[in-house]
Amino acid sequence: MGLHISRIEIRNFRNFQHLVIDDFPAHAVIVGENGVGKSNLLEAIRLVLDPSLSDARRMLREEDIWEGHSSGLAGGAEVTIVVELRGFDDDPDAKSVLSSAVVDLDPYIARLTYRFAPRTEVATSEDSQVQPTNRPLTAKDYDVVVFAGEHETNDVRAIRREVALRVLPALRDAESDLHNWRRNPMRDLLERLPLDPVNLENTASAITTAVNQLTKDGNVAKLEKHLTDRLGAMFGPRLAVQPTLGFASSKPDELIRAVRLFFDEARRRSISDTSLGSANVIYLGLLLEALSQQQLDEEFIATLVAIEEPEAHLHVTLQRHLFRYLLRTGPSLILTTHSPHIAAVAPVRSFIVLRATENGTTGATTATLPISGEEAADLERYLDVSRAEVLFASAVVLVEGLAELYILPALAEAAGFDLDAYGTVVASVHGTDFKPYRALLGSKGLNTPHVVITDGDAARDKRDRREAGLKRGANLHPESDQCTTLLGQIAALPETQEASYQTAREPLATELQNIDVFVGAQTLETDLCSMFGEEIIQAFKELNSNTGAIDDVSRGVANELEAIVDPDVRKKMLKRIGDLGKGRFAQRLAAHIIRVDLSARIRSEAQITDDVPLDEQALHRLGKASYLFLAMERVSRLTRGISLLSDQTVPHVNGQGSDAGQ
Repeated sequence: MGLHISRIEIRNFRNFQHLVIDDFPAHAVIVGENGVGKSNLLEAIRLVLDPSLSDARRMLREEDIWEGHSSGLAGGAEVTIVVELRGFDDDPDAKSVLSSAVVDLDPYIARLTYRFAPRTEVATSEDSQVQPTNRPLTAKDYDVVVFAGEHETNDVRAIRREVALRVLPALRDAESDLHNWRRNPMRDLLERLPLDPVNLENTASAITTAVNQLTKDGNVAKLEKHLTDRLGAMFGPRLAVQPTLGFASSKPDELIRAVRLFFDEARRRSISDTSLGSANVIYLGLLLEALSQQQLDEEFIATLVAIEEPEAHLHVTLQRHLFRYLLRTGPSLILTTHSPHIAAVAPVRSFIVLRATENGTTGATTATLPISGEEAADLERYLDVSRAEVLFASAVVLVEGLAELYILPALAEAAGFDLDAYGTVVASVHGTDFKPYRALLGSKGLNTPHVVITDGDAARDKRDRREAGLKRGANLHPESDQCTTLLGQIAALPETQEASYQTAREPLATELQNIDVFVGAQTLETDLCSMFGEEIIQAFKELNSNTGAIDDVSRGVANELEAIVDPDVRKKMLKRIGDLGKGRFAQRLAAHIIRVDLSARIRSEAQITDDVPLDEQALHRLGKASYLFLAMERVSRLTRGISLLSDQTVPHVNGQGSDAGQ
């Protein structure tokens, strides 16, 4: 990738008290909730780089100052926007143009700064060289300077002419622009063509002949006379006009303006015959081609294109096809979007997520995800075919498979926790390799609060392996030394049937919960038996009427309540459920769980009275199913600020839990 924006820092502008996005992606896909500041981020870039903005447009008003500022514009608030550029180490032309802006040479970094601040003579600071004013300031007391490098005397206007920034607003009227010669990107493409002047003269002559032939029609001549008489009467003799009908100018140098773009060989289908979405794609294609030709002709050193919400009027398949292409080719491209279909086809290292906090909007980027190329490719395939919604989520629950996708939302609904209302997504990784997904959501990625829920798989399997879930969780620990210690402690655990097993295992599971990894006992279905045994049997009966199969499941549920579990009985139950399909069974079971009086069920299972709060301590007493409730308790506190089953407000941490971003 050539020259591109590599870093942005914004202070006191609109949504942003202090936004820093290091490692700004060359192709950037900006996502976030409505009102978080996606459009304002593009506007900040325009204030620095857009040559079409006048000096008057760069002057801010009261509403442009971050609303949380203690004194605002009247008290001398200062707005700064810093944009850094990279990717021109091997471009001598760019080095020349950006020489005054360069602040580092390894790699080359150019810095451009916008500053909106009070003029010196009306300074409000006691440290100023002049007498401070005692009156509230207005916008007229401020000056704007945009400069290159580290010195305010370095003029940036020449750089803005050479770095072509084009911003396309959301829901633009592309069809109108394509019909307007001044705004049509085709104008530049056509005017730079080396047209043969002789051919132009001949074409103009042929048009004159054709127009004359048309006007020989008596009805056309009659219409011309009627118009001449009426307009002559309206204008009077001093402003006489001579209206003449035709279909193109006969002047060779104006003939090019009559050229229109059609979409069939017969030249019958014009822009007016296309959809709004198609017109937007056509406009964008013409613009990119025009910018490409301009750069080939060395009219500028780089092209930066920013588009707001390009999904408007585009069918989802076209969104996916178009932006899969654009985000991997061509000039540096910045998109703001709400579309999971665009996000699904974006390179995994291209995302910027904006989130609102009490101290202004913050941002996180995936540009430097600590994952391998293979893991990045896996994540892109995952987002493409599965759950791009995680990019827009306020919190994410990562699970192994389809069964959890049905059961966990049902548990939340039974608890009165509307996951959608709080932007919480339950996402399956379709397996047990949580590492790349945790990296995507972690502090070096999207920085999205998240928890991991995984099966315990404690019993020995056919390969004589045990405690696969605890080992899985230990390998997700951010500290390698602690990971090694945990793995050693897991290897030393007694067998599951020994009396000391639970006492030895519980501290290890708690240690993993401290890093937001919640490990079950065996599998989801067996772990739910103590809490929802009757519902499991009923759900199975509704899907399978075979008496032997129902008996196997019923015995399996009872088996899970015993102090020592019979592995053969467990195996038969899981096989019966597996024969139905774990997802299908979970879907039916979820319908039963939703109808459960969850508070009463938890009090019964935990053996606590009505006057005891259903807090985290109570949830710890739910035996094999406790990890599910503790995970949802953590998510509830992160997103709602309250306990899963309580109205008691708890401190809300903006986007952070205990190691939620690890």
